[in-house]
Amino acid sequence: MLQFSLKRLFQSILVLIVMSFLLFVLIGLMPGDPIDNMFEGNPSLTPELMARMRELYGFDQPLSLRYWHWFSAAVQGDLGYSTMYFRPVMAVLAPAVLQTAKLLGLTLLFSVPLALLLGSLAARRPNGVLDSAIGIFSFAAISLPNFWVSLLFIILFSVTLGWLPASGVPMSNDASFLEEAQHLVLPVAVLVMFHVGPLIRYVRAAMIETLSADFVRTARAKGLDERAVIVRHALRNALIPMVTVLALSFGHLFSGALVIETIFGMLGMGKMIFDAIANTDFNLALIGLLLAITVVLVSNLVADLCYALLDPRITL
Repeated sequence: MLQFSLKRLFQSILVLIVMSFLLFVLIGLMPGDPIDNMFEGNPSLTPELMARMRELYGFDQPLSLRYWHWFSAAVQGDLGYSTMYFRPVMAVLAPAVLQTAKLLGLTLLFSVPLALLLGSLAARRPNGVLDSAIGIFSFAAISLPNFWVSLLFIILFSVTLGWLPASGVPMSNDASFLEEAQHLVLPVAVLVMFHVGPLIRYVRAAMIETLSADFVRTARAKGLDERAVIVRHALRNALIPMVTVLALSFGHLFSGALVIETIFGMLGMGKMIFDAIANTDFNLALIGLLLAITVVLVSNLVADLCYALLDPRITL
């Protein structure tokens, strides 16, 4: 297990280095540069001063040399400054990462148990009334656009009923835990609906296949309680494809968080990366994208390790 983990960790680091180079090149090929944005609308700016600033910041150098300077500094912990906020990149990233971590963490906390419950209930009696109702809900969650559902929830629960606030973050910095929780209800509910639909279908399909296996029939023939058969035997084996789907869905979930954060005014990673790219803030956009790639790589590593925990027959 340790040898496999170290090997996968080394592979992930190599992937991260290659992706950093590719992202650096792609962002560097974008039209304009941070110097244009820094001095946009300044009538006293001269071409000589702009050329001097580009030379000072290294934007007159080839992309390969600029990447090497950036990589050397990043390895030493210097991630540079944000030209949009005029602050160190880590100082800008920290609150955005915390905001997105809360949103994604709560989404996984509610969506995974809900998918396991509804998928298992649907698989017990395929094509029954309950299975049809759960199927309609899951297909609606897959098909409906998340931005439209967000606006619908705001109109219904905030404007019409007045039960919940429309924004995803409190207006004051000293808000209580209860106030923060109230502001998170709508964005988390939309993201859970956006994420749980495909998971229900995967759990249902895996459970139907597992419930027809020989070991399940043997467990029932021995007189085991139906609840024990489903939870202790069938569900554990059905979780193996579910782990794969969860690991691969992180990127999809993160892209959905970008839309949700924008609609509900949440200053998270998605909106921060979008604003950084729109304003050609190279350092902030690059580090934000690399952090998102790191989350996907770590989730895939955790998924591989979970296989052995769920099924001891699987050798790494």
